[in-house]
Amino acid sequence: MTKKSDVAVVVLVLVIYLAILTGLVNPATVDGVSMYPIFQNGSLVFYDPGHSNIQLYSVIIYRSLQNTPIIHRVIGIRRVDSIPYYITQGIDKITNPLPDNVVGFESREGAPANTVIGVVISVGGIQISIPYLGYISMLFYGI
Repeated sequence: MTKKSDVAVVVLVLVIYLAILTGLVNPATVDGVSMYPIFQNGSLVFYDPGHSNIQLYSVIIYRSLQNTPIIHRVIGIRRVDSIPYYITQGIDKITNPLPDNVVGFESREGAPANTVIGVVISVGGIQISIPYLGYISMLFYGI
């Protein structure tokens, strides 16, 4: 690397760090391969808290029935008593051949809106992630 590119990397890392510290962005770490090739294990993603912008094929973070945060794509939306439920599934068909509501990560109806932590930020339909940077939080927090 050149000195200019080294400085650019350091500046980028500092900007991301400050954005996280100030609450401007919310980070989450991908732990697993269920979203490969979009996200690699250890990728850092950024999300918008809440569930107001969820559409079909959005990538969301929700708390599973086991209280584990899961990052998966919305493949279906249904309403039960006016409450939205999101049916999700990882995109890697080898590790995730069935939707999450079939394998027991979420209820049969799907993940209710109150379990959604946030929507992964995308630009032009492409989710934003930084490969490997999430390993740092995995080391410190075990997530």
